[in-house]
Amino acid sequence: MNQGDLIHIPQGVQLWSDAGSGMRHRTTDRPIVGVYLGGTNAVYQVYANGAEWNLKRRDVYPLENEYVS
Repeated sequence: MNQGDLIHIPQGVQLWSDAGSGMRHRTTDRPIVGVYLGGTNAVYQVYANGAEWNLKRRDVYPLENEYVS
């Protein structure tokens, strides 16, 4: 996965972010598309719904070129 790649984030995926005054959590209520920013073998950082989030690598899928227009 390269920085800037589009990823599919299914419904029900837990997202979290370190905010200045604490931790923010969210669970996706529908599938969304995010932009891969970086990460480790277990956790990805993505940009989705106007914010940067962390999520588990196993919960997302790269969007293949055939699905991107």
